[in-house]
Amino acid sequence: MLPQLASGFGGGVGHKGSLCGALTGAVMAVGMKMGRTDPKDRGTLQKVYDKCQLIWDQFEREFGNVNCFNIIGAHLDNEEERQKWLAAGGREKCADLVEKTAHMLCGSLEI
Repeated sequence: MLPQLASGFGGGVGHKGSLCGALTGAVMAVGMKMGRTDPKDRGTLQKVYDKCQLIWDQFEREFGNVNCFNIIGAHLDNEEERQKWLAAGGREKCADLVEKTAHMLCGSLEI
C-alpha cells in the first residue's frame, strides 16, 4: 500500500521539481509512527510538527535545499533535461538521497 501511496512523490511530486519526495515520505512516516488519532489532540499534533521540523532542518542542512529542482538541477518533466540527469547518474544520486533520508528518519524516531 505505501509504495502505491507514495508513487507520485518522485521528482518533487510528479516530476514538477517541488518538495523532495524523500522528505515528503519522511513526513508521512512520522505521521504513521506518532500521529494523532483524535483530531482534537493538539499535544500529539505539536509533537509531530516538532519532529517534522527537525527532519526538515536536518534534510536541508544535508542537501542544501528541500525542493527537488534545487537539489538535482533538472526539470524532470522536460525529457531532454531528464535524459541528461539520467546519463549523469541522477537516479543513483536520488537513491542515495532517499537512503540518507531514511537514516535521518530512523534516527529521529529512534528505530
